[in-house]
Amino acid sequence: MMVEQQHKGRIRGHAAVHRWFFLAEQALRAHGDSLNRLNVFPVADSDTGANMLATMAAARQAAEQSEEDLGALLATAGTEAMAEARGNSGTLLAVLLSGFAEPLHGHERLTIGALDQALEHGSVRAWSALSDPVGGTMLSVLDAVRACARQQAAAAEEPESRTALIDSLDSMLEVARQAVVATEGELEALTRAGVVDSGGTGLLIIFDALRAAVTGTEPDPHLLEGLHGLEREPAAQPAGAEDEDHVEIMCTVRLDPLGAASLRHQLDEVGESVIITPIDAEADEQGSYRWRIHVHAGTEEEASQVIHASGEVTTYTAAPLYGAETEH
Repeated sequence: MMVEQQHKGRIRGHAAVHRWFFLAEQALRAHGDSLNRLNVFPVADSDTGANMLATMAAARQAAEQSEEDLGALLATAGTEAMAEARGNSGTLLAVLLSGFAEPLHGHERLTIGALDQALEHGSVRAWSALSDPVGGTMLSVLDAVRACARQQAAAAEEPESRTALIDSLDSMLEVARQAVVATEGELEALTRAGVVDSGGTGLLIIFDALRAAVTGTEPDPHLLEGLHGLEREPAAQPAGAEDEDHVEIMCTVRLDPLGAASLRHQLDEVGESVIITPIDAEADEQGSYRWRIHVHAGTEEEASQVIHASGEVTTYTAAPLYGAETEH
């Protein structure tokens, strides 16, 4: 009987995650153009919607192949999403999914307490992945939701109940929306453009999909109404951008933690928007991990030399911030 109950719990937990990813992918596809129009920070390359959609699609496909507990399922999804991630927003979304997984190992269903821990770990992973994290972004939205979850978990009379989780998700979604609205006044680039943050808005969409999956309802069709910038034209390139050599590099490199720290320091010297985060949960026999790397560089040559000199590069893609990508 106990084995049967555990199996049923696993099915319910899996079903919720599968539906969450499915609904999130659908919603990101539906709102992709809007997210792209909002995209002015850190560069106005109008690809946030596409990047977050690609990450979620990879996570959804990976989750469909997993039959493990919630933590292992999310870890599998996060690892695959990390390997396929593109851009700041896509990479941070993959980092969050991987971070969510860590405290959920052994859990067959989601509770407000487990979600609180997952959000805490996700926040730590996301902030530590960035060399220069700033507020007014999806990090601000994440932290607002994390704080709300902590309050809801502490106040819940029956923290293991489904009702406590549902009530908390409603509150967290409202807090997330308020945090998105606030981003416009937290970053000069957003204030100047009169828009809310694109990545933060994408995260709001994903949290709404989670609420819908847990409650067995549909995402809120009015979720984004009233947010500033949704009807604007796509962000214009900075003057002369088409004549510059700035590139966005995404790659995977096998390094030990010390090597990763050294690479971060070197990339901070030659580029910006640096994200370095481990893909693997455990090191190989030599003590190294696969690390996902993201950087905006003034020219590809210098950043590429630094990356290839640091360790074994298993994937490498470089794209002009306003052009087509190339693979090496």
